[in-house]
Amino acid sequence: MSTQLQKTLTEAERDRRVLELYDQLIEIEQRLIPTGLHVFGRPSEVAERADMLRMIASFDRPESGVRALPDLVSENLGLGSYTALINAASSEHERLAKRERIDGIVSAAIAEFLQSGSEAAASLLEQTANIDCQESLPVFALLEKISTQLETNNEVDALLRALRGEFIEPGPGADIVQNPEVLPTGRNTHAVNPYNIPSTMAFVRAEAVASNLLERYLTENGRYPKAMALVLWGLDNIKTQGEGVAQAFWLLGVRPVRDALNRVTEVEAIPLEELKRPRIDVVMTISGIFRDLFSPTVLLLDKAVRLVAQLEEPPEMNCLRRHVMEQLSSGFVFDDAVARVFSNAPGNYGTNVNFMVMDSQWNRDETLGDLFVTRKCFAYGRDSEGRAVEGREARAAMDQALTRVEATYQNIDTFEIGITDVDHYFEYLGGISKAVETRAQARPSIYLSDSLSRDVRVRSLEETVRLESRAKTLNPKWYEGMLKHGFRGVAEIESHVSNTFGWSATADAVDDWIYTEVAKTFVLDEAMLDRLRTLNPHSAHSLVGRLLEANGRGYWDADISILDKLREIRSSLEDQLEGVA
Repeated sequence: MSTQLQKTLTEAERDRRVLELYDQLIEIEQRLIPTGLHVFGRPSEVAERADMLRMIASFDRPESGVRALPDLVSENLGLGSYTALINAASSEHERLAKRERIDGIVSAAIAEFLQSGSEAAASLLEQTANIDCQESLPVFALLEKISTQLETNNEVDALLRALRGEFIEPGPGADIVQNPEVLPTGRNTHAVNPYNIPSTMAFVRAEAVASNLLERYLTENGRYPKAMALVLWGLDNIKTQGEGVAQAFWLLGVRPVRDALNRVTEVEAIPLEELKRPRIDVVMTISGIFRDLFSPTVLLLDKAVRLVAQLEEPPEMNCLRRHVMEQLSSGFVFDDAVARVFSNAPGNYGTNVNFMVMDSQWNRDETLGDLFVTRKCFAYGRDSEGRAVEGREARAAMDQALTRVEATYQNIDTFEIGITDVDHYFEYLGGISKAVETRAQARPSIYLSDSLSRDVRVRSLEETVRLESRAKTLNPKWYEGMLKHGFRGVAEIESHVSNTFGWSATADAVDDWIYTEVAKTFVLDEAMLDRLRTLNPHSAHSLVGRLLEANGRGYWDADISILDKLREIRSSLEDQLEGVA
C-alpha cells in the first residue's frame, strides 16, 4: 500500500517537473530577443515588428482605452482570467493548454493584422474567440499606429536638422513595450518630472513585484528577510515612472502622498493590519544619474526611512526600527544609524567594480566588495535638524547596514538590455552582493524581477544568468544576428561572455555548463572560430582568454582536453595578431 502511494507521489512529482520545464521552454520561446544591433536610420523589419506588437498588445493601455488581447480572448472564450492561467500554467496541465490556446490565437491575429489589416484581424478574432469586432478594433487601431511608426525612421533627418540648429520635437524616454509613445524615433528624449515619482500606475505595479519578491524569499527560507539591499538606477526609473522607488516604498511599508498640485512630496505609513507582514529594512544604493536627476526623490526615500524608524511598533514587525535601535545602543548617532540611501560622492559616478573585473585586477574576493563600498558610501537625505545631506561620507554606517542584509535585488526594466548585455548590472548588483557577503559573512540571496511580460517573475541571479545564456549568448537567432554586423558583432559576443564572467567574479553565479557550451559554440567549432577570427581576431582572442581565466580563477571546472585546445587556439590567435606567419 505504502509502495503504491510512493509510486503515485513520484509520478505526480515527475509530472510537475515536466510542466515546470515546459513552462521554462515557453518562456524562452516567447521572450523578445534582439536579433541584431540597431542601425541608425534603419526601421525595424517585419519579423521584429510582429514580436514587438504581440508584446505591446499583451498589456492593457488605459490611456488609449484599449484592453489587452490575451484578456479579451480568454474572457470571450469563457476561460476566466488570463493572469490566473499564467500563474497556474507551470503546475496544472489543463491551464497550460488553455494558455497555449490563447497565445496561439493572439499570435495568429497579429500575423493576420500585419498581412491583411485591422478588419481582417478583428474578423479572425470574432471567428476563433467570439470577440465582437467593436471590442478588438480599438486594439488594432493602436497597433496600426505603432506599426506605422516602427516602419518610419526619422533619425537621419533629425540629425541633419539638429546640425542646422533647428527645433527637434521632444519625446518621452522609455521602453517601447512599456510606453509606445516613445515612437517615432528621431526625437529629443525628455525624462520625467521627479515630483511625479513614483507615478500612481508605478506604485500599483510595484505592489505585485514586492509581494512576489518577499514570497520567493519566504518560500526558500521559511521567513521574511530582515534587511534587503536594493539597486536603483536613474534611467530605469525614468522608463518605468519610478517602479524601483515604489518597490522600495512597498518593502518599507509606506505609500506616497500627493499635494494639491499632484506632486509626491510626503509619505505615510501603511498600517501593519493592512500590510500583513513585517516592514523590511531597506538599504538603497542609487546611481549617480539617479542622484542628479531625482534629488527630490532621494529626499523622499530618506524621509520614508526616517518615518519607519520612528514608528512605535513591535520589533519583529519593524525590522528597520529594530536595527536602528541596535545601532544606537552600540554607539552610533541617530543620523548614522538611520542612513539607508547611499551613492557616490558629489560629481562622481560608477563603482569601478566593472573595470577591475574586466582588467583582471583583483586577487581576493573581498577586494571587489570593498571597492564598491569605497565608491558608494556617501549618505544622502536630511539630518535630524532638517538640513540637506548631499554626499556625507558614511562608510561605517554603510558597513554596519550591510552586515544585516540577507537579500539583494534589482529590477530589469527593458527587453533590450539584460544582465549580460552590459557590465553595469554586475558592477552594481554583483558589487553590492559581494560587499554584503564579506560583511555579513554569508552570501545573500540575489534576485532580479522581470516585468517585461504579463507574468511578472522574480528569479534568482543563477536562474537569470541561465535564461540570458539560453535566450541570447547560446541562441543562434541572437548570435547570427550579431555576426551580420561583422567586427562589431563579434565584439558584442565577446562582451556577453565577459559580462557573464563578471557574475562569476562578483557572485559565483555561473554554472559550468554555460562556459562549456560557450567554448563549444564559439571556439571549438572550427567553422565558427574561422568566422570570428576573420571578422575580429582581437575580440576572438579576448573571448578565449576570458574562458581560460574563468577556469584559472576556479569558476569553471573544465575538461583538460578543452583547456589544452583553448590554449592552443589562444596561441594561434596571438600569432595572427602579431603577424607571425
